[in-house]
Amino acid sequence: MGLLVMGAPRSAAADVESVLALLPPHLSVPVVLALHRGPLDALAAPLGRRCALPVVEPDDKDELQPGCVYLAPAGYHLLVDGGCVALSVEPPEHGQRPGLDALFESAADSQGARAAGLLFTGHEDGVAGLHALHARGGRVAVVGDFQTGGEGEEGEMSRLTLGTVGGWLARLAYVPRSKVQP
Repeated sequence: MGLLVMGAPRSAAADVESVLALLPPHLSVPVVLALHRGPLDALAAPLGRRCALPVVEPDDKDELQPGCVYLAPAGYHLLVDGGCVALSVEPPEHGQRPGLDALFESAADSQGARAAGLLFTGHEDGVAGLHALHARGGRVAVVGDFQTGGEGEEGEMSRLTLGTVGGWLARLAYVPRSKVQP
């Protein structure tokens, strides 16, 4: 995995904070997060209070750095563009900017199978984008009630509870040791 993208409706902000608290302090990939929010919502500091990683609102074209959480600024779609982020003022999607579909679709286009996506349910935004990431080979999971997807088998869309997200993240980060060649 080279990138973790997360998307959540405003109603899941507390759950997002709980998941961010599970991230290890030396995470080897960047995390890009779109959370529905109002124009005056200050979220970086509250979301970062329990997270071992810095939570920042990036500027356009900031390079993605491992071990950092990039939070979509209010009023902008946050997109993945190669090794950078891009901020967009394209029209709102599903009435939202930042949009979850926009983030997941850009991660699918830019990173494909190197990306993993985590969608918190509670809004229609994000479903199509998560499916696009899954179609490109990305590992994807949904936290909460969702009507389609597998039961966590390889190649399927995992359905998780807040209590099982930590195990899913740990499996993503696991890299088996290669055999020593003589």
